[in-house]
Amino acid sequence: MSEERHVQPAGASTPAFVGRIAELGVLSEALESAGEGRGGAYVVIGEAGIGKTRLASEVASAADRAGMPSLRGRATEATVPYRPLSEALLSAFRHRVPPADPVLRAYRPVLSRLVPEWRKRLVPAIEEDPVVLAEAVLRLLAVLGRRQGCLVVLEDLQHCDGHTLSVIEYLTDNLDREPVVLIGTVGTQPGPPLTLVRSLAQRRVATVVDLEGLDDQDVGRLAASRLGVPVADVPVAVLHRLRHDAGGVPRYVEELLDAMVREGVVERTGGGWRVRGPLRYGVPGSIVDSVCALATRLGPATRLVLETAAIQGDQFHLAVVGAVTGLDRAELAGSVRAAAAARLVACDGKVGDGELYAFRHAIVPRALRAGLLPPERADLSRRAADAIENTFPDLPDRWCTVAAELRLVAGDRTRAATLLHEAGRRAANQGAIASAIPLLERGLNLLAEAGAPDSPDLAAGLVETLLDAFLAAGTFGPAVALAGRAAGLVPDHRQAGVHLRLAQAYSLAGRREAGVEEVRRAGALLASSTDAATTARFDVVTAQLALDGPAADRVPAAEELADRALRTAVTALRPEIACEALEVLGGCARLRDPAKADAFFLRGLELAHEHGLGAWQMRLLSQLGDFEGDRSGSLAGLVVARDAAFDGGATVTALALEARLGVLRLLRGDYAEAERAARRCHDTGGRLHLAQIQLTGLGLRCCVAAHRHRRGELGTLLARFQAGGGDGSDFAVALWGLGLAFSALLDEDREQARAELHRAASAAATRPSRYWPLVCGPHLLLAALAGDAGWAELDSAAGTLGRSAWGRRFSLLTRAVLRGREGHGARAQQAVKELLAIQAPQPLAYHLGLRLLAQAALDDGWGDPAPWLREAEAYFHALPAPPVAAACRALLRRAGIRVPQRRQGMAAVPPRLRKVGVTVREYEVLELVAASLSNREIARSLFLSPRTVEKHVASLLAKTGETDRVGLARHATGPHPRV
Repeated sequence: MSEERHVQPAGASTPAFVGRIAELGVLSEALESAGEGRGGAYVVIGEAGIGKTRLASEVASAADRAGMPSLRGRATEATVPYRPLSEALLSAFRHRVPPADPVLRAYRPVLSRLVPEWRKRLVPAIEEDPVVLAEAVLRLLAVLGRRQGCLVVLEDLQHCDGHTLSVIEYLTDNLDREPVVLIGTVGTQPGPPLTLVRSLAQRRVATVVDLEGLDDQDVGRLAASRLGVPVADVPVAVLHRLRHDAGGVPRYVEELLDAMVREGVVERTGGGWRVRGPLRYGVPGSIVDSVCALATRLGPATRLVLETAAIQGDQFHLAVVGAVTGLDRAELAGSVRAAAAARLVACDGKVGDGELYAFRHAIVPRALRAGLLPPERADLSRRAADAIENTFPDLPDRWCTVAAELRLVAGDRTRAATLLHEAGRRAANQGAIASAIPLLERGLNLLAEAGAPDSPDLAAGLVETLLDAFLAAGTFGPAVALAGRAAGLVPDHRQAGVHLRLAQAYSLAGRREAGVEEVRRAGALLASSTDAATTARFDVVTAQLALDGPAADRVPAAEELADRALRTAVTALRPEIACEALEVLGGCARLRDPAKADAFFLRGLELAHEHGLGAWQMRLLSQLGDFEGDRSGSLAGLVVARDAAFDGGATVTALALEARLGVLRLLRGDYAEAERAARRCHDTGGRLHLAQIQLTGLGLRCCVAAHRHRRGELGTLLARFQAGGGDGSDFAVALWGLGLAFSALLDEDREQARAELHRAASAAATRPSRYWPLVCGPHLLLAALAGDAGWAELDSAAGTLGRSAWGRRFSLLTRAVLRGREGHGARAQQAVKELLAIQAPQPLAYHLGLRLLAQAALDDGWGDPAPWLREAEAYFHALPAPPVAAACRALLRRAGIRVPQRRQGMAAVPPRLRKVGVTVREYEVLELVAASLSNREIARSLFLSPRTVEKHVASLLAKTGETDRVGLARHATGPHPRV
């Protein structure tokens, strides 16, 4: 793993050295070998700014610390023969005399070509073959390194002339027997220098050190060193931006960070730093110059290809580049290969289908765009947009947004707004609401900035689509504000659509009357309209408001409106309105015919799938997911749908799913998760002004408190629920039937429980509630126990109760009560057997059912209620719900069964053994029986008499149904089929 090394403080002139531990280790070992007389050549390859010079400097510093002579030279774009060699020797002997070693005497005239001051007066430098010069340099370096070795660093070899390369090749071939280390650095652009390096590496006379970008940790360390703070104090947004834009190139990291500070988007606060506003900044001029210079060196065609590619963004399509530049396939391929070799673009097949490529670093296309003059960029953008629309007529995937950006740069605001509308509409249809809203807002702003829009229907479409997105996201305030702006943007014949969407926004916010008024205004505008789509929307919105209203005939009225809306929407080819109508019809059918409701939802799902309406697929799947959660108790599908909705920004759908998950977790006894779901609905609904969702969250919290038998908490929450108008909300049926009724049952107040359930049933009879199927079962059971319901009522509710494990549980309880009362004990017992086989985890309903059923069995003289009562008593003792636990013990005594004293440690007895009446002391004996102890040994261990132990063992055999100690011992370690 890379580590930070020698990090410089902020503002230091020398760049911080971060990472490169492996590379530094290789070169440090080379220095040690040179000191021992074994030299070698190493070439550091990398793009501009990757840290080649910094790594070479670090090695040179290590050589200086070791007392090893070091020479450094650099080639430049202004090619001068032998420049890096000359600079290296001049720097070494600027303040020292040349070695007087006899070995060098014959080579001094040759070396004077590189060091003019070694030339004898009036004697010109000898023009020697590069091989002779190379041998002269080799001998000089060997003399310099004779004692401790010698280091030569030659940088930027990509600018070298051919003669210099010949000398370097000769040196490389002969260094292994000399105390000299040669380190060269070379860029990535193709050319003779890079070809030579690859050849040397292939012949294994040089080692290539190929530098890649820093990893994320090292980028953080470099940024921290630049700012002079610990890594943990660098703003997270800054780190994310640097990691994305710089691609791990140290120079880019430093210069981008400097630009952020210079432009004030990152500012110092006391001893730290913070981001001020949006993290936007210009590309530093040094990066623009560097990238554009590299593009120029790659040739005119390649630079044109790169500029055209950069216009498209971080990724580009080769066909589009070809259409703009006019280059043929071979020329395009050659340019892209050259750019890839220079590490500007990636063409490794990981980006697309062979035509789609990407820039390696996000800052590179920005730099290339910044290098264009405004007229050049506008013209290139226009031509690129034309090419994209011709190449991809339907503008799939990202191309719609790319074309919109290009049209905007080219100055065509109307076309840009049209494309942004299409991109936003597609994103919204796919459920990506968080992505759709900024696209739509930007498109609308483009039109609004021009004053009166040139295309009023386009403005109307943007307003309507954006309002739909706001509704899906649950953002009530922005929806109302946008509707207020619509008067100046939307033509009169499109105003009805705005009013209808505003009506839905008011409905979500719990302001139904305001919603009704908006519908009335829309109706007045539509009086003479022949627009079928808007008429269908009018009917479906009116149906939604009717379903939430107080009228007695609300359900048939809503069904009639939704059915008419469905037929009109199908004729007008508006599948999204048809899906909305089917959702309303499914909601109407849910109460009396669940199978029919699912048929409506399935039809809508098929329609949404056929037309690619991802958001509607999500909504309708969530409706169907309710059934699956009820039926099997599995929450996996609902969790996936909820997470997808949250990720996509479809907040209203996500919160509806969250509420449903909270209810199902309540029934499962997972109270902590149910409470978390309730708080999320309550808090998010309140923040977004979604009154119904906020009340649902508060009501669900009431139910959690009720099931936990927390009377004080329930009272406080209930008062808040009622003060907020909760008794008129859809969740009120659930609160009365699942919350307050169960709280009364835990207090052993069956009459109050019946009153709450009757209140829920009366409300559900006049106002359909999705929660009624969960309340129907408890209502029917308590009515049957009181003698107020019989087989007719059970048969009537069969369709509702048969949909879920919860409903089947109460159906079987009711069936057992009715059969036992009729004297059919065996048939009642069969219903109990089926009841006990239900696997769904619903502990409170299960144990309350056992307690109520046991009393009925005792009253009517059937079954064996003792095990049911023992199990229920243990559960309610632990809950705790003392009234129910005491009632269970009283019923046990009534059945003539001795009720053991509750002793500390009862929780250690497994439920399967508590169920058959095993006491704490008996379980202690059982554990020692399982350990193969005799009665006498058990007696000594527990300080009992052997006779008492014998009685306990006999009791255990009777309760478990075993015949010997071997069978008995198995009960101490796991479940047993006879228990």
